[in-house]
Amino acid sequence: MGFRDARTKVIQRLKEGSVQHEARDNIDEKNLLATGEVSEAEVIDALKACRGTQHESDEHHVAPETQVEIFTPRQAGFNWYIKCYFLKPDLWFISVHRKKTQPRKKK
Repeated sequence: MGFRDARTKVIQRLKEGSVQHEARDNIDEKNLLATGEVSEAEVIDALKACRGTQHESDEHHVAPETQVEIFTPRQAGFNWYIKCYFLKPDLWFISVHRKKTQPRKKK
């Protein structure tokens, strides 16, 4: 699946509420959507700010037949890391977190 299709489908599932969260260690740091620290609307806004160069796909570490979508948009002073996959009928999130961007150094 390409960038545009993946982003469109992720946004659609977020709007529908067809979302699950993979159990993991450090969920309070690594999946802020699952903990409620960020909202679906914030994730959608970050995804809308994402460009094709800020997306990649990879195999799931446990189920290699499952394609994982990784988005790394920069939006509102943050570098986002959004990692998810589709397992019908839902979208499963592995990670949703952000870190502050570092200001560029002047030359």
